[in-house]
Amino acid sequence: MEHSLIHRTDALTLCIVLFIAMLLLFPLGRMAGKIWRKDEDEPKGGVSSLLNAVFGLSAFVLAFTFGMSASRYSNVRELLTEEANDIGTAVLRSDLYTDSVRDEFRGDFKKYIDARLSFYNNIKDTTQLSLAKKEASKAAASLWQRTMQQSKQPNMLIPSNNMVPALNSMFDIATTVELTLYTRVPDLIVYMLFILALVSSFIGGFTSTVIRKRDGIVIVIFALFSSMVTYITLDLGRPMRGTIKADIGTQAIIEIRNSL
Repeated sequence: MEHSLIHRTDALTLCIVLFIAMLLLFPLGRMAGKIWRKDEDEPKGGVSSLLNAVFGLSAFVLAFTFGMSASRYSNVRELLTEEANDIGTAVLRSDLYTDSVRDEFRGDFKKYIDARLSFYNNIKDTTQLSLAKKEASKAAASLWQRTMQQSKQPNMLIPSNNMVPALNSMFDIATTVELTLYTRVPDLIVYMLFILALVSSFIGGFTSTVIRKRDGIVIVIFALFSSMVTYITLDLGRPMRGTIKADIGTQAIIEIRNSL
């Protein structure tokens, strides 16, 4: 799947660029305000009203984007937990077979789980990601083939009737997780969030007449907190790539792997 520049770039890098750009646009806006106002001592009320409107719109888009990111983070975390449960169920049902067959099943489960963990650990590396998906597919095919072979054996109806739906659930949830990870907050919304933050800084500078030292501190704090909130919003929307990771499910999968 092709990833855009916004998706490929680290969220922290994007927000550092945003912070610097906001600091630069404020004095640029003030310079533009001096030129356009000329002899006026105070900015027109319409411009000040426009600034308030831009701030309100920026807050709305930020809240909307944060809601989307938080929802995606929660969804991925729940799906990973469900995958851990499905893998654990399938592994337990291998105990329904004879010891030799169970050991063969567990060997395949180890390969499958290792491939899934490699997929999650290398979510940023497209080459390793593709390799992990191929290894998982091979292990899944081996598990399925072994189950079909055992289903044809005498007295294996009950184990097979339990293993088949468990494997189906395990494979299906893996596909669901992968497709969910491919979805993301639309780039257009992220661009709009950045543009509104920059426009807010520009208009803030445009409407300012005199900047005292304490005003400069307020400007820096505003740019800093705007960038921090934007970073958290973007980071939540990247639940397996960012600082805030939805890795509770992967920890459970690791525990299952260690038990084999």
